Amino acid sequence: MVHHPSRRGLDPRPLRFEQGAVAVVLLVGFTFRAELLIPAVTVVLALSGAVGPRRAPLPRLFSTVIGDRLEPPDAFVDRQTVRLSVLVQTGALLIASLFVFLGLGVLAWVIALAVVATAAFDAATGSWVEAGLYWRVARRRRP
Repeated sequence: MVHHPSRRGLDPRPLRFEQGAVAVVLLVGFTFRAELLIPAVTVVLALSGAVGPRRAPLPRLFSTVIGDRLEPPDAFVDRQTVRLSVLVQTGALLIASLFVFLGLGVLAWVIALAVVATAAFDAATGSWVEAGLYWRVARRRRP
């Protein structure tokens, strides 16, 4: 088992590792003008969203390598929050990937760098900013 889920949610540390890896890989791609890293990261995030937070490849790698050495987490994150954040990032990167394949690299990087900012913020704070924005908008739309 990758995480030790409880009724309160999932261990956020492997999920934050995934967000940090996404941010770093996309920043390296931007630095070295490797536009094909955008679709590659999109595939990894899509896979993560498809299999769920406990079986996603990067969190699973983190848990396999480091997980046993860590003490139990103090706080947990809701599974739906993580899935929503990954879904928003994957959608944005799908659009960026389309721009890459259409030869619109500048627009692709604008979108990818927005994902870098949110992924880095998620990794650093564990706040899942995409889900937070969605829930705020959803609350305002209720009558």
